[in-house]
Amino acid sequence: MDHHTSWYSFLPYYHEFHSYLQNNFSSSVVFRNGLLPKERVFETVHHVFAALIVFLILVSFSLLARTSLKNMDKMVVPSPKITILNLFELLVTALSSFMKDVIGHDYKRHVPLVGTLALFILVSNLLGLVPGFIPPTDNLNTTIACGLVVFGYFNYQGLRVNGFHHITHLANPLGVWWGWFLAPLLFPIEVVGLIVRPLSLGIRLAGNMIGDHKVLMAFAGIMPFLLPLPFYLLGFLVCIIQTIVFCLLTCVYISLHTQEEAH
Repeated sequence: MDHHTSWYSFLPYYHEFHSYLQNNFSSSVVFRNGLLPKERVFETVHHVFAALIVFLILVSFSLLARTSLKNMDKMVVPSPKITILNLFELLVTALSSFMKDVIGHDYKRHVPLVGTLALFILVSNLLGLVPGFIPPTDNLNTTIACGLVVFGYFNYQGLRVNGFHHITHLANPLGVWWGWFLAPLLFPIEVVGLIVRPLSLGIRLAGNMIGDHKVLMAFAGIMPFLLPLPFYLLGFLVCIIQTIVFCLLTCVYISLHTQEEAH
């Protein structure tokens, strides 16, 4: 991808590290069989390291928030300053609000997963606005992996709530006795619709982030000082909106598969 210069190029032994990856990973199944061109070995590994950076950022912020939460026991009035704890509280409040509207009364059970995805995707998206960094979310390996986590989760919750009816619902989504006569037609359609959900989540997120950063880098290449500023603001909004869309669709899928009896 036509990204800006990576921070990797400033590391000591950069060329040796690049050669090591080229020689070792290019012989793996993915690159040897032509699923990805060999010259993209370093780009692929780069997104893995970027995801690890996001993980370290989130762990650091979580530890700071935990420390602040312990100190709050000694405070009568919360601090009026903008802190990590306040940001986490704002995010959880907003997330819980729309999760309650979409999922219903049982929304608290799903806050850990949706909240984790929201934090990971948001920080990953914002990382791409920092010069020299490639966001993990403009790579399909990362976004489809997130989609597969959601896929496994809402199916597990569907089986937990509805039992075997979660499977039979695919054959007879109408829920009436004569709907079983349409099962040979409806079941394959429902299965295909179920399978494409993680793909749609991953492709939508990656496609929007790739497009956003390509536009930003195109204008940064023309005039790197003033011209990209409006597009940085636009990119910031895109980062937030795409996080909201991913989490909203996740909540919709959870709601659909945990409330099948009411359909």
